[in-house]
Amino acid sequence: MATTLPQRPVIAHSWRRAQLSGLRPAANGSPRIRDVDSSSRFLVAATPVIDELASRLNGYPVCLMVADRDGNVVHQWSGDDRLRGGLESHGVVFGAGLTEHLAGTNAVGTALEVGHAVAINGAEHFLHSLRSYSCFGHPIRHPLTRRIEGILDITAAGPESNPMFGPLLAGAVRDIEARIIEGAREEDRRLFIAFQNATRLRSTPVAVLGGDTVLANRACLDRLGSVDPAILSTLTAEVLGPQQVVRNLDLGERGRIRVLIERLEGTSGGALFYLGDLERASLDASTGEALRLSRSVVIAGEPGTGRTTQARRLAGNAGAVTVDAVDALTGSERAWAARFQEVTAGTSTPVIVDDVHLLPERLCEVVRRALVSRTCAPLILTSCPTAELAPPAARAVALCEEQIELTPLRERVHELPSLIESIAAERRTGVRLRFTPRALTELAAQPWSGNLSELARLVDDVLRAPIAGDVDAPSLPARYRSSARAAGLGGRERAERAALITALQASHGNKMIAARQLGISRTTLYRRMQALDVQG
Repeated sequence: MATTLPQRPVIAHSWRRAQLSGLRPAANGSPRIRDVDSSSRFLVAATPVIDELASRLNGYPVCLMVADRDGNVVHQWSGDDRLRGGLESHGVVFGAGLTEHLAGTNAVGTALEVGHAVAINGAEHFLHSLRSYSCFGHPIRHPLTRRIEGILDITAAGPESNPMFGPLLAGAVRDIEARIIEGAREEDRRLFIAFQNATRLRSTPVAVLGGDTVLANRACLDRLGSVDPAILSTLTAEVLGPQQVVRNLDLGERGRIRVLIERLEGTSGGALFYLGDLERASLDASTGEALRLSRSVVIAGEPGTGRTTQARRLAGNAGAVTVDAVDALTGSERAWAARFQEVTAGTSTPVIVDDVHLLPERLCEVVRRALVSRTCAPLILTSCPTAELAPPAARAVALCEEQIELTPLRERVHELPSLIESIAAERRTGVRLRFTPRALTELAAQPWSGNLSELARLVDDVLRAPIAGDVDAPSLPARYRSSARAAGLGGRERAERAALITALQASHGNKMIAARQLGISRTTLYRRMQALDVQG
């Protein structure tokens, strides 16, 4: 039987999202079940309110559910055994995922998508199996951050949602949000006590971070220098459970710091950090020492990682002559070869060959012969990542005595405060930018396909805007503000989300090409885009 598209725009758009995720109306497979953290601050705040509401509805044929920000059912109650049994037979059970890409249009998944309360009448459900029920879902937001913490849902059998469901849930949501605030105050108290205990008997550099709270002693501030202590939160993405782990905080040319991290029980994401000694970098590239050790160097990396800047720093006070491979594409290959041979013959002045990967095969051979010559000037080549080099350029690059692979910005997010400060200082505006922990968390979750060049554009955008105090998350340009679901992703999911965004940008939004680049089907691409909140 043909399925007609519903008339209400909010429902029509939801059906379209479900179709793009590869879901079919007749689907009724096994639900995806997740473990539930019964000690989470959100669930601790919601449970007493739901229990009180359930006592008022006892005997009525309704079902109450609470889902977390990922759409997983974390609390469920029903005043009617028949209703409960019917829902369970269709996969609506404790721990089940009810996002739209798993369960189609429903009051949990759709409310998460649209960000406001929504009623779903029976026939408006995308899945046939749910069309004998009607439901109403209301987002529960953190009163301070306005981030969605979860969804409160009420479901009943029948073709239409009861109009009283909305006012009933709105009052319960207000009570839950008030309890979230109380819980946040209690968490702040736990963080402060942990900081007091850690600093009472030791002079070790110590910091405590949780939510928007950042506590650091003087020794920690001295050890980090100009780096904001909030950046320590980027080290905790893969730290699970109460065990202690050690991570390295890379401060670029200043060196690195070994950091002992300990999760704090009774907090949502709070952690205690003990900082070790600063291990100085063994070589400052700006002095040009590397050129005295190597006659030839290749600096490889993604666009925007600072390949040319690093090459110039490497040349140091010796200066350098730059020969750009792009000139060989826009002009004569013969002229480019003549110019290259002229500046590299019998001199000690370093020569930078920018973007060597763009050279045609014949000119790659010219550069290769220069690299094996003992009378040639010192050569500094810049290129795309070495793993992406075509064979002609790869054969030349392989002859370099030293290879430097620049790390993309998405893997250096712990350096964001110092990088931002450095870029702002270069602008000579006199403004010292400080980003709040929440803003840094948003930036750390970005794919940064443009690397340092993209970061510089962001700094310029922020500097052009009126600045009154610290830069918080709402002050960031819209493209750097994640949704509630994206902000709650773990480290591996953030990396997957970044890969999806990068592939979509590289393919100019062509999902077939993006899926091919990622080695997945287009259906899988749509599903992961939905799951990781990637707009396409």
